[in-house]
Amino acid sequence: MLYVTRPLVARPALLVALGAIVLALGVFSMIVDPGFFRLAILPLLPLLGASAGRLLHAPVVFVTDRRVVSAGRWLRPRSIDLPRVRGVRVRQTALERHVGPGAVDVLVQPVEDVREGVFLCCNFAALPDPQALASAICAAVAASGRNTTAEAHGPTS
Repeated sequence: MLYVTRPLVARPALLVALGAIVLALGVFSMIVDPGFFRLAILPLLPLLGASAGRLLHAPVVFVTDRRVVSAGRWLRPRSIDLPRVRGVRVRQTALERHVGPGAVDVLVQPVEDVREGVFLCCNFAALPDPQALASAICAAVAASGRNTTAEAHGPTS
C-alpha cells in the first residue's frame, strides 16, 4: 500500500470559530457577569456533533500498486484501476493551500471505448493532503509503466 488518507478530526476553521466564541464569552463574562461563561457549551454541542458526523461519513482513500480505492461508511467502495488513469489534477484555493484541505480529480479512461479523448472524472473532495494523494497516484501509475499528467490548479468554477 502506497498511500492512505484519513479524514481530519477537526477542521482548522472549526477550531478557530470555537476558540473565538469561547474567548468572546470569556471576556464578556469577566466584564459583565461570571455566569455567562457557561453559555460556551451552547455553540460547542452542535459543532462537535457535526464534526463527529463528518468523521463517520468521510471516506478513506488509499492507493495500492494496482488501483485507487475510496471506501466510506454506508457507501459503496469506488475503485479505479491504475492502467486506466490518464491524469491527476489538484484543486485548492489560496487559503486551502495554507490550511490543508483540497480536492483531487482523477481522469479515467472509460471501460468502453466511446470516442477518442473522452474521459471520466473521479472527484475526491475535502482531503486533508491532496498533494500527497496526487503524487502517490502519479508514482503508482509511473511504477506500473504508464505516463500520467499531474496538474495543480487554483479555484475553478
